[in-house]
Amino acid sequence: MRTWKQRVRRAATEWLSLPPDALLDVSRLTCLDGGQVIVENIHSLLRVADTAVEIDLGNSILLLQGEGFVVTLVAEREVHVRGVVGQISYLPKKEGQR
Repeated sequence: MRTWKQRVRRAATEWLSLPPDALLDVSRLTCLDGGQVIVENIHSLLRVADTAVEIDLGNSILLLQGEGFVVTLVAEREVHVRGVVGQISYLPKKEGQR
C-alpha cells in the first residue's frame, strides 16, 4: 500500500509541477555560509560530536564533518546545527540498519 501512495504523490508532484519536497517524503538540506546547517524531514538524530553529526534521513545517513558543532534546535522532523562545516556526505544505510 505504501508504494501505491508514493506513486500517487509522485504523479501529483509532476502533474502540478511542484518541487519534490512538497509532497514526497524527501529531506531538505540548507547550508548557510558553511556555518549553519538546517535539515528538514529527518527520521532521527544519530550522533552528535564536536567534529561530526550523523542524521538518519530514512533511506540514507547524512554525515556532517567539521569542527565546533553545536545542535541549536531539535524538532520532530527538523534539526539545526552550527559549526564549521568541512564536508557533507550521504552514506547508504547498511543492510539491517534502521
